[in-house]
Amino acid sequence: MTRTYIRQRRSHTRSSIPLIILYGAHFFRKLPVNADRDALVALIDRLDSDVLELRNTIESSIANRCESIRGCYRSSYDECRSSFNSGTQTCPSKEQLGYAIPECGQGLNCNGIFDYGATSVRLPGALANGPNGNPTNPFVIEGICYTRTAERWMVDKYYEEQSFWESLGVPSPQMYYGSGSGMFRIHPARHSRECGAYDPRERPWYMAAVPSTISSLTKPRHVVIVMDTSRSMGQLMDNQANSANPVTKLAFMKNVVTSILRGLSNMDSVSVIRFGERVHLVGHPGSVPPYMWQRANPDLIARIVDAVNAVEVTGRSDWIAGFDFAFDLIDNSLRNIAATSRDNCKIENTALLFFTDGIYNLPDGINDQDIIDFVSSRVEQVEGRGEFFVHTFLYSLNNDDVTQVAKQISCAVDGFWKPVVSSMGIANVTNGYQTLFSTPLGTEFFYNYTTWSEPYIFASSGEPGYTVSALVYNREVDPPRFMGAVGTDISAEASRRIYGGTLEETDQAITEITNENIDTKFNTTCEDTRINLTYCEIQSIRHLSGGRSAICLPPVQKQVQAVAQLPGNTTGDTNTTDTEIIDIETTETVTLFDVFLNCSNAFIQNCPGMDEYPTDLW
Repeated sequence: MTRTYIRQRRSHTRSSIPLIILYGAHFFRKLPVNADRDALVALIDRLDSDVLELRNTIESSIANRCESIRGCYRSSYDECRSSFNSGTQTCPSKEQLGYAIPECGQGLNCNGIFDYGATSVRLPGALANGPNGNPTNPFVIEGICYTRTAERWMVDKYYEEQSFWESLGVPSPQMYYGSGSGMFRIHPARHSRECGAYDPRERPWYMAAVPSTISSLTKPRHVVIVMDTSRSMGQLMDNQANSANPVTKLAFMKNVVTSILRGLSNMDSVSVIRFGERVHLVGHPGSVPPYMWQRANPDLIARIVDAVNAVEVTGRSDWIAGFDFAFDLIDNSLRNIAATSRDNCKIENTALLFFTDGIYNLPDGINDQDIIDFVSSRVEQVEGRGEFFVHTFLYSLNNDDVTQVAKQISCAVDGFWKPVVSSMGIANVTNGYQTLFSTPLGTEFFYNYTTWSEPYIFASSGEPGYTVSALVYNREVDPPRFMGAVGTDISAEASRRIYGGTLEETDQAITEITNENIDTKFNTTCEDTRINLTYCEIQSIRHLSGGRSAICLPPVQKQVQAVAQLPGNTTGDTNTTDTEIIDIETTETVTLFDVFLNCSNAFIQNCPGMDEYPTDLW
């Protein structure tokens, strides 16, 4: 069999060793003796292996997350509300730290309080919604508690590695973990410039590290977005009549769609379709059939985003027309790829994202089953072209009715349905879509996968630099569940001084070295990156995305007593079989997965006493 290899810039495997972060610029007091390519190779290898050890530590903490709740009460430092331990805090100068904190003036003698004997926690303002800035979301609380158990490792590693980094003329380094829930823990502990302003999920280092970004680069995805822009989408989202900033279903959908578009890589392809009574291809005025997806380059994304934001509601809703246009476009695109390339790997990651409020009224006389049958037949037709799947996601805005046709379609085509409310963060709306394309990254083929970001401006120093990161998974479930990312930094200037060239030359050398590492240490086949989910894995992603209401349950057979006429004109009891419909909303999640789905390892079980988690963590 011909092996199709997947290559990515600045992402590669390593063996596991220690971690530390270099942060800031202009802090070298002396150069390494061998300030050349060999020195840069050694530095890259060191940072790669270091970040994987931190990854291992956090994953071990996640495996014991329920036990970590005990002792979590008032045991962490908050970025703004906590006072550090006077015995371990210090105030480094600009020379010692490597950069000046603007609020501290020139920082000649004291450049901000740091505590190298502890870590501190940062939360986006929206998550710090409890008393004294504590979180109320139980999963955020869990993140703070299980990462607290990794604090000792971070502190010990800092002291263990201190002499090594000092030998390079590098001041005390940092290490950190950002969770998918928005929690961020960093060593050393320090106060933030602005409380509640840092969300790791929005930082360049995290966005470069998340599986959805990496998976796009290892195997490009083809995304077709279908927007219901009928008149009912102009109504307000849930209970917002008295809100200071009410949001319509259309406006909310636009925010989600533009976020998806901006998250695509230059290797992906995309098309956006809008429909009401008529269907239109968004961002392509004057285009003619056959319609096909196009490469998601920056110019195309900018044009489609502008067109999406200009869309207005109109007319009634014809779901058949919208789906038909979408599947024709997918079919045309697949035919074009097949005619120009023999690489079937290029067509495997195809996704259809359908946004609606669940209301349809065209064509006249249409019913739920008609739509279900139509979509099912089109999915079957397209998937018949090869060994791949059309991953179908349906989003119902302001509509959580579990009997609605969008939910039924998801069950009929092995797809995913999510009821959407206005309180959801944009990232949470599409977490199922992101998780599905992330599943290959949780396998053994990618276990030692690290990512080097493009140079970006560090939040603390304001200087450009690189982050080396690794993915963190909960490996107690199947498939492993992405939880967040760990990172370690090095400034662009520090890299340049080690290498001995200009900034541009150093960046080119880093690219060459990491690409060489890909070639020698990280080669995956198309089969390694294939998304071929089992029944339980599909149910797991449904549960992650839409909760228990998104799970598709088969009818359950039960034995019932019935009165039967027996010979001799007598009657008696006999067992017959009837069908019982399980109530998803009242059945315990454990029972759903263990008994009715037989998928006990497919979801993350709640810790005992979740309703009694500590409310004061600082």
